[in-house]
Order: sequence, then structure tokens, then C-alpha cells
Amino acid sequence: MKPLDLNTLVYIIAAISLLFAVLMLLFSKMTPSIKGPLHWSLGSFSAVISSFLFASFPAVNGFIAIVVSSGFTILTIVLYWAGIRAFKELSVNYKVLAGLVLLQLVVATLFYSVIPMPNTRMVAYSVLSTFVCLLAISELVKPVAKPYRLAFGLCTVVFTISALTSIFRIVVIIMSKPGVPYAPTNANLTFYFFINLTQALLLFSFVLLISTKIAERLKKKVEDQRKFYSIIAHDLSGPVGMINAMLNMANQDIELEENHKKQIYTEVENLSASTHHLLQNLLYWSRNQLEDLRPYLRKFDLNKVILENIEFLQQIAKSKHITIVYNPHTDLFCHADARMIDTVLRNLISNAIKFSYSGGTIEISVEKSEMLIVRIKDNGMGMSEEVRRNLFVSRENGTTSGTKGEKGTGLGLMLCKEFVETNNGSITVLSKEGVGTELVVKLPVA
Repeated sequence: MKPLDLNTLVYIIAAISLLFAVLMLLFSKMTPSIKGPLHWSLGSFSAVISSFLFASFPAVNGFIAIVVSSGFTILTIVLYWAGIRAFKELSVNYKVLAGLVLLQLVVATLFYSVIPMPNTRMVAYSVLSTFVCLLAISELVKPVAKPYRLAFGLCTVVFTISALTSIFRIVVIIMSKPGVPYAPTNANLTFYFFINLTQALLLFSFVLLISTKIAERLKKKVEDQRKFYSIIAHDLSGPVGMINAMLNMANQDIELEENHKKQIYTEVENLSASTHHLLQNLLYWSRNQLEDLRPYLRKFDLNKVILENIEFLQQIAKSKHITIVYNPHTDLFCHADARMIDTVLRNLISNAIKFSYSGGTIEISVEKSEMLIVRIKDNGMGMSEEVRRNLFVSRENGTTSGTKGEKGTGLGLMLCKEFVETNNGSITVLSKEGVGTELVVKLPVA
């Protein structure tokens, strides 16, 4: 069997790189939110151009075939490196990338046209190629999430092979001093064979990286949908249950006076209107969160949000003879996602009602300093130190029944904590069993 010649190896590199480029371009179009594939696609197209230019030597101008093709090769590597940084959602310094490519073109031109020194030119190219591979390796070996370790490990192997191959080529050039870069020596055959190998491995590694991120985002999306279902269930179960209880009381208690019945029906109408408005808001929110639960930070009136939630939950509090005390403030403007904070406050006030005894009081206050500090304090059941410590540990802790046996939905403080911290705030729980609970929420001032 005839061994592979240099031309064949270079054309195989071009074919693999073209496939690589098309696949990455398709990924960039299909998943525009994932950064990196576009850089990898451009890098692979650059490799295709470099391969064809290099294979054309000496049929075409030597300057184009040798100097320009080497510039495209360095561009390929730096674009792969830039894609890795973009994939990790890190900034990419395009001036450095352009500088590395320009450096290769200047050095190659110097030792080709000005001071013809082919051996020095080839060594300089291999040194720069090794340097850029080491930059990529330094990015790849940084700690990453567990699902990405295999793909990043494979990428590290690829760039390590590329760096070692370039070092091997430097040694061979220094020892053998070849006259032209395209000579079909064992060193060049080995060099381009390993480029084929690394391109194929790199294609597999990048596809694995993208697939892992897509799977991770799909899992996150399912988790976010579960959260939305929990939010809707939590926010609607109390009001709907109260509407049902009030209607049953009005319809079944024949001794109720007509005026009292009318009052109940008016309260039911108001509560159902508020519940319908809440449901519309929740559904609108869910439609606008197709990707994930990302916060949309903006300025909003925190005082208004607190008052609206007190009004919404007032009837449930009255049914347990619980008083909610809050002195409205002005100039309480917060910089956060209004819907997320609205959900948090509604959940915390609802929980305070749930765990307060009949005749109890819930005090809500807000302080303004470097942060807006919201305090929600009740004199209800409270909780033991062990329960308090585990509140934010796991979502699987189950739910606790309220003072009248109210069942929870599993929304819990975990989601509240996640929402608050996503909006650059914090939440703290102070509680003593049999005495009550105080929740302290700190939010950014607008």
C-alpha cells in the first residue's frame, strides 16, 4: 500500500476542517445563546484556507503559499482559544488575537522577503504555534463544572499534542535544516498527520461541549418550569381555598343575615378579581421566561409591591384573625426584578400568616441605608435551631403544616433565597420555637 504523501495529508486536513466549520456554523445558528461555536467555525474556515494555500506551493507565489498560509494557521489556533473563552462566558481580547496573527505575518515576511532564512522562519512559526497552544491549555485546565470535565480534558489532550508536535518540529528543523517548509520529510509527514488527528479529536470535543451545554440548559429549563408550577400553586392555593370557604359559608349558613351575605359576596368578588389578576401576571411572566429565570433588573417602587401583597393576602389573614401592621414609606425604590421580588414577598407574608396563631400580629417594616432592608416578623410557631439551619440546605426537606393545618406546596424558602440572591440581595432567618420568626431581606437600592 502506498503511504500517504504530504499533499494527501494536507487535503485531508482541509476536508476535516471544512466539515468542522460547517457543523460549528450550524450550531451557532441553531443555538445563538451558546457562545463559542462561531469562533470555532471561523477558525476551521481559516484552517481550510491555510491548507489549500500551503498545498498550492510551489505552483503559486511562494509568499502567499508560505507566509499568508502560516498566518491563517495561527489565526485558526487563536480563534479556537477565543471560542473556548467565549464558551466559558469570559471576555475575549480581540486586540491580543489580532496581535498574535500580525506578529506571525511580520516575522514570516521578514524571514521570507527581507532576510531569507527559511529555517528561522519555520522555527519562529512553530514557537508561536506552541505559545498559542499553551494559552489554550492554560484556559482549559482551569476548574470547570463536572459535566464539562471530559470534553475539556479531551480539548486539553488535543492542544497538548499540537504543542508537543510543534516542539518536535522545532527540534527536527534545528537538527536537519530543511530548505523548504513543504519538503516531504518524516518530520513534516508526522507533523501533518498529528494535525489531522487533533482536528478530528477537536471536532468531537467541541461537539461534546455544545451537547453538554444544551443538555444542561434543557435540565435548567425543566427545573425552571417546575419552579413556575410551584409558584402558581403556592400563590393560588390560599386565595382559591378562601373563596371556596367563604362561598360555602354564605350558601350553607341559612342564619346569616342578608347584609352579611352581601358583604361576603363582595369580598369574594374582590378576592377573585385579585386572584385572576395574579394568575394573568404569573402566566405572562412564564411566557417571557422561555430560556431561564433570568432577572430583568430595573427600578421599581418596593412600597407599592408590599402594599399590593398585603391587600391581596388581607382576607386570608382576617380569616385567622391575624393583624398585618405596615407603615407605608415613600422613596423606597429598588433595583431588581420586580416580579421575582413580588413573588418572594408574597411567599414570605403568606408563610407568616400560615405559621401565625389566631389573634397574632405580623409586623412588616423597611429600612433604607446602603440596601433596602425588609423585615417580616410574626409571633407564631417559630422553629427549632435544627430546622432553621436546614431551611436553605435542600428542597427535599418536605413541608410543614400551618397553625390551622394548612398544607404547603413545597415552594419553600429555597426558591425565595435563590430569587433574592439572583437580584444581588440576601435573606436571613431569625427564629425561636414557640416565640416567632423574623425574616430579613436585603435588596439593592435604585
